[in-house]
Amino acid sequence: VDRYTQAVCNDGWRLFHLAQFLELTPGEVETCPSCDIETMLQWLDIFPGEQHGPVWLEALEASYRGQLIGQLSTQVDERSGGDARPRAQLVFCIDVRSEPFRRHVEAQGPYETYGYAGFFGVPISFQGFDSETHAPLCPVILAPKFAVKEVPRPGNQESLQAYSSGSRWSQLGQHLFHDLKRNPAGSFMLIDVLGLFFSVRLIGKTFFQRSYESIKAWARGWFIRPVATQIPIDLVDDDPGDASAALPHGFSLIEQATFVENGMRAIGLTEGFGRFVVLCGHGSSSDNNPYFAAYNCGACGGGHGDPNARVFAAMGNSPKVRLKLKHNGLNIPDDTWFLAGKHNTVTDQVTFYDLQDVPASHAEDLQLLVQDLHQASAEQARERSHRIPQAPRGITAHQARNHMVGRSLDWANVRPEWGLSSNAAFILGRRELTSGLDLGGRVFLHSYDPEADTEGAILEALMMAPLVVGQWISMEYYFSAVAPWCYGSGSKVTHNVVSGVGVMHGSHGDLQTGLPLQSVNDGSVHYHKPMRLLAIIEAPTDRISSAIQKHSLLQQLFHNQWIILVAVDPSTREFHQYNPDSTWEACR
Repeated sequence: VDRYTQAVCNDGWRLFHLAQFLELTPGEVETCPSCDIETMLQWLDIFPGEQHGPVWLEALEASYRGQLIGQLSTQVDERSGGDARPRAQLVFCIDVRSEPFRRHVEAQGPYETYGYAGFFGVPISFQGFDSETHAPLCPVILAPKFAVKEVPRPGNQESLQAYSSGSRWSQLGQHLFHDLKRNPAGSFMLIDVLGLFFSVRLIGKTFFQRSYESIKAWARGWFIRPVATQIPIDLVDDDPGDASAALPHGFSLIEQATFVENGMRAIGLTEGFGRFVVLCGHGSSSDNNPYFAAYNCGACGGGHGDPNARVFAAMGNSPKVRLKLKHNGLNIPDDTWFLAGKHNTVTDQVTFYDLQDVPASHAEDLQLLVQDLHQASAEQARERSHRIPQAPRGITAHQARNHMVGRSLDWANVRPEWGLSSNAAFILGRRELTSGLDLGGRVFLHSYDPEADTEGAILEALMMAPLVVGQWISMEYYFSAVAPWCYGSGSKVTHNVVSGVGVMHGSHGDLQTGLPLQSVNDGSVHYHKPMRLLAIIEAPTDRISSAIQKHSLLQQLFHNQWIILVAVDPSTREFHQYNPDSTWEACR
């Protein structure tokens, strides 16, 4: 006891930190036979403080790696299951928020889900209806190669005229308002004239958010009538006056067939098609949020993925494309319909597009699909409510979804959702490897069938694109978590938007980089555990090694241990970890 008291007095702070790292209480330190005080002090003496970080990081990563591999190793290969036709196949983005959503969708019935980078392999420059801007919808590692434009559907002249009339008045009001606001004399009059109007808006957005937004949506729908649109995909002559004239407008038949075939083969969906193949992109809606792009689709460069889904679905439904695919050995049944949708990751609502084109024979199937996705969305919201601060506990699934809708409308909410925070791993393999497992919304899931890729070409492409982007996202959250005031952007509460290009604290200082504290922390507690990305690939080790040897970028990532790589043998389900010297060793 005297030695213990003396050690605590002289080296108490060092012992306290060590006990914290080892998760030991003072009582456990006193009673633990292996926790000899002098031995622990000797450890500290021969283990300099500047070397502690890498050890604790490796310990944290090893703990998670062992837990995840333990989950995956318990999976049973069920590929020899029943031959019943699935109700639908749904292709989601590899985003970590899609992992729990896929579980809830599969729980609703005979559905199969797949993971694919959310731009669905189609790098486009997209111009929305009545918009002058072109949005590049593809990973930043790529450049758009095609331009597409959303246009009104034929035979929609009456609603188009009503929309045009309302839109012109709306634009006139906006231009007049902004001109008066910038005018030195007009700005003073503007406050007196419109003060009451903005007071009503302020009260509504603050205290009656749902009612205010409902009235606002109704008024906008009455004033500016909605117009049914479509995205033509066939190749057309370029418009010399178009800002995107350097890119081909649309796709040739061969290009369309190639995109569909490459996408289907990349995820292993080449047979057993259901009545629907749903391409479900994702995006996020929130109010007063300068970081909205960080909550959107990373594979779409921070945009929404529904235009890519609509383009891919239109290609898949083309009879000429189907015939071309059949000649290439990919036979899609005539009664399979490609359907585009979008998952709003804040509200957990799913919206479908181009429903006018769905055959009447699929009406009942579509109604059932909508009902099941509605229930899956509600269950997803209830699961998320246990992780999001200030969300009510013990509520029903539909109450949880209503709460999530309210968060998206709350302009004072600094954390409408967690985004990709807590991401930790990237799994590239078949669904059988992860089906039914609760991975906590921490894993990027990209579908890959190793048996259909004996040459390794698909694996090489997936490692060079989606995996690299996943590592970028991982590092963005990692550095924003370990040094939020250096590599992150500090607290969102005091941010001011500067000219639409960045944020700074208050009215002075430098532009901030990285993610805000509210994206990675819950108060003083790390919600995002800063770890290097763990990549688990279901493929033979020699096939993975061959891909790494061909690309210096992959060598830099794996040999410098920016990514921890583990291979799963497709036949034996044995796990091997990749070493910086290009060797493999069995995971223990």
